[in-house]
Amino acid sequence: MFWRLLILSPLLIVLVVFALTNPQPVHFILWPTDVARDVPASLALLGALGVGMVLGALMLWFSTLQFRFRARRAERVRARLEGELQRLKAAPGTAVALPPPA
Repeated sequence: MFWRLLILSPLLIVLVVFALTNPQPVHFILWPTDVARDVPASLALLGALGVGMVLGALMLWFSTLQFRFRARRAERVRARLEGELQRLKAAPGTAVALPPPA
């Protein structure tokens, strides 16, 4: 907890200084609707940065979905094969040739 606070403190200080030095109003219009507001420039920029980070995180999450599905499928196959191997080892009179452990 202490290290996290120690690392984030300079970033928070920079954000506060940025917000305090950019109080000029900016006319902000939400495009598909008729919502229009005057907001401080710092809030508009930080909000755009936040939306961009969320969208980027969602794109990354969606792009890794296929790899997570493949890993889960491979884990199920591995567990099934290990179970089958244990069953074959336990069966009397069955010779199973196993490769040496790596």
